[in-house]
Amino acid sequence: MSQFWKERRAEKEEAHIDDWLMTYADMITLLLCFFAVFLAIATPDEKKFKEARDRVTEQFAGGDAKYLKGTYTLPEAEKDTPVSSELPFEALPSIVDRFPMDNKDVEIEKGDRITTIEMNSAPFFPKGAAALNEEGIKVLAELKGTLLSDEYKDYTISVEGYTDDNPIKTTQFPSNWELSTARAASVVRVLIDLGIPSSRLRAVGFAESVPKVPNRDEAGNPIEENQAQNRRVVIKLEKIVKQK
Repeated sequence: MSQFWKERRAEKEEAHIDDWLMTYADMITLLLCFFAVFLAIATPDEKKFKEARDRVTEQFAGGDAKYLKGTYTLPEAEKDTPVSSELPFEALPSIVDRFPMDNKDVEIEKGDRITTIEMNSAPFFPKGAAALNEEGIKVLAELKGTLLSDEYKDYTISVEGYTDDNPIKTTQFPSNWELSTARAASVVRVLIDLGIPSSRLRAVGFAESVPKVPNRDEAGNPIEENQAQNRRVVIKLEKIVKQK
């Protein structure tokens, strides 16, 4: 009798040995259904996609024209004049850096709290003088929009003047301290004329006390290239940390 029940138990166990295949098949079916639904949802609505693309492109083009597949779609008033051209690079706003600089004599370093704009003095100031020339005024005018933008409205603006170690002794500038400070003040005056609030500005002169690179070699001979780098004006934007 015992042998009979053993055989019956073995038969039952053998009958259920492949039951896991049913669960596996159900899971595979559910996965297939999931991917089918996923693909159906992921297929873009061409009309909505086109409308979204047009809106985004219009914003990037300044709102003056829409860029569609390599051509401009002009406003109604200009439709009589066909235009078909690639969107010029200049029409796109700068995403990486909001500063409009493309000048080898200007270096910009942007940080989370402090942004510095370094200008080589040579192209912007006559030798031994502190009055900005037209090129310097043009560079500052290009910075006006950024300095007045919401992004930098809570930043103080420090203008720092630096010279090389060659001494100067004139009636107007008895030393490099007066020259460097006067150059910084000259930049501040132009920024005020451009509409930057004077309460955000300050002028500081460092003379030759903070060289960017050594002015002279170990033998004491001047290194002209280094001295040229040290003659500079730095505009430092520093975010105001509000006390809680």
